[in-house]
Amino acid sequence: MDLTVHRRTAGSPLPEQRLGSLQLNLVELDPVAIVDGTRYDENYLADDVYACGSMREMCPICEEGHLQLVLRQRSVRVAHLFCLHCTRCFGAFLSDGTPALAD
Repeated sequence: MDLTVHRRTAGSPLPEQRLGSLQLNLVELDPVAIVDGTRYDENYLADDVYACGSMREMCPICEEGHLQLVLRQRSVRVAHLFCLHCTRCFGAFLSDGTPALAD
């Protein structure tokens, strides 16, 4: 599992954090560990996985689009952020290590 940490700063801080910017640490996750699916060659395919919306954060790898929020579903074991362009999955953590996405 690749545990590369990518730091991104969100554009609009939450009201209680107006004095400092909210920084998310994005950790690339292995899709096999978080989504039920099947590996075909170098691709990992999963059925019936739905994104709930786009986030402000851009993909730190391809920088092509906004990450999408994927919450727990029948075949999704861990809520995560997903890049539709490069098909990578990311966990989001606050600077103190607290998960930013609740299960």
